[in-house]
Amino acid sequence: MHISPSFKSKFAACFAAAVLMFANSCDKGLSPRPAPATLALVPLAGPVTLAVCPSSQTQSASRIISLLGGTVAIGGTSVVVPLGALLSPTSIALEIPASQLMYVDVTANGGSFLFKKAIAITIDYSRCSAAIKQKTLSVWNIDPNTHALLQNMGGIDNKLTHQITFTTIHLSGYALAF
Repeated sequence: MHISPSFKSKFAACFAAAVLMFANSCDKGLSPRPAPATLALVPLAGPVTLAVCPSSQTQSASRIISLLGGTVAIGGTSVVVPLGALLSPTSIALEIPASQLMYVDVTANGGSFLFKKAIAITIDYSRCSAAIKQKTLSVWNIDPNTHALLQNMGGIDNKLTHQITFTTIHLSGYALAF
């Protein structure tokens, strides 16, 4: 079955918005609903290997996000900032560097940043091999220089679109792992 890139992009944006609504509702005492069968909730423990998905091309995008929120995207990879996450307009930059790893770097105003509400980051891993796509995947906050694993960010892995989405209140470098 062929899925058009525009459908994938629209689905990813809707999916990220749904993840944000779920993440931001958790602190209000609402019960989470079970994930649909096409999504895999990622376990938070076990041995970890960073996914090798080579790319020789660096891609980047940036945008000033207003207090109303907004999105910065490169293809199927995106950063979605909801209403109320920022105290002032903020420059959000997204980079997918040329790398052996499936890695993204996200910054705000050129450095580290904490948000008032969780944001959603979706990583498109369609460039990875079929063997990696079949694994149980998660996203890890990693040291950009040493690639040391710092924090498991978890994520919701959509095997249909080959995208994994997680929420966070801080920006950093993130890599796909299994």
